Amino acid sequence: MTLETQSRNIRIVAGITIFFGLLTALSAYPAFNAIYVIFADLVIWPADDFHRPLSAETRLTQAIMGGIFTGFGVMWWVASGALLRAAPEATRKMLFAGAVTWFVTDSAGSVLVGAAANVPPNIAFFLLFLWALRAPKEA
Repeated sequence: MTLETQSRNIRIVAGITIFFGLLTALSAYPAFNAIYVIFADLVIWPADDFHRPLSAETRLTQAIMGGIFTGFGVMWWVASGALLRAAPEATRKMLFAGAVTWFVTDSAGSVLVGAAANVPPNIAFFLLFLWALRAPKEA
């Protein structure tokens, strides 16, 4: 894999991350609450009420978390350009540190609140991050 390929892979992951961040933020809007309610019912067992309205506090948290995850994706996108070309190893380390921090915090928090079913999707996302951060082979 070349550095150009890695840059493309990081941008793919960034785009997916941005999409999920925007989807999370959008779920704060009452007309789109179902996005979050269905997800929450799938990861917090038993699934019991796919139609309950979200509290204002939950909607605020969704908006904040969506913004943070969108920003995380944008950071990956920006890092995939000149920064990656100028300092590839440092860029990979920075992105890896962010991914590990997100994964551990999100997964531990999910388990602590009884939503351990959120850990497998986190693992999938984390593996996607790792895929993009593989070190390119020297030419």
